[in-house]
Amino acid sequence: MTENEIQQNKENNNVKLTRREAILKLIASENIATQNELSRRLEDEGFAVTQATISRDIRELRLVKTAGPGGVYHYQVSKPQEKYHASHKFYSLYRDSVTSVDYAQNLVVIHCYTGMAQAVCATMDGLEWPGVLGTIAGDDTVLVITRDEVCAGELTQTLRAI
Repeated sequence: MTENEIQQNKENNNVKLTRREAILKLIASENIATQNELSRRLEDEGFAVTQATISRDIRELRLVKTAGPGGVYHYQVSKPQEKYHASHKFYSLYRDSVTSVDYAQNLVVIHCYTGMAQAVCATMDGLEWPGVLGTIAGDDTVLVITRDEVCAGELTQTLRAI
C-alpha cells in the first residue's frame, strides 16, 4: 500500500466514524422511520451518502426499528442479545480491577491493577462481545482486538460506562 493509499484509508475511516456518530445522535434525538429520512437528515448535516452506505451503517451499528408512541416505527440501537449481557460477576470484577480503558485503531487496551488482567480477560471472553476477534492478557493489561475502529470505539464507550 502506498503512502497516499494509507492516508486515503485513514480519511475514509474518519469520515465513517464521524458519520456513524452523527447517525447515533440523530436517532437518539429524532424519530427517524426510514432510510430515506435518515439519508436526508445526514445530508442536512453535511454528509454525502448513498443508500448502500446507509444500509451498511444501519447493519453495522445494529440499528433496529421499534414501535414508538402511536405505533409509529423508528430506528434505535438494538438491545444486546442475552449472551452479550454482562453478569453481575463481570461488573463487580471489572469495577474492582480496571483502572483505565482506551483504544487506537482496532485495539482496545484495558489497564488493570497488578495481577487482575487474566481474570478480567477470562470473564470478557465468556461474554462474546460483538466485533471482538480475540483478547490477550498480561499481568496488568488486557489487549482486545476488534474487527475495526468502530467496534473498538463502541467497546471502549461501553466499558467506560461500567
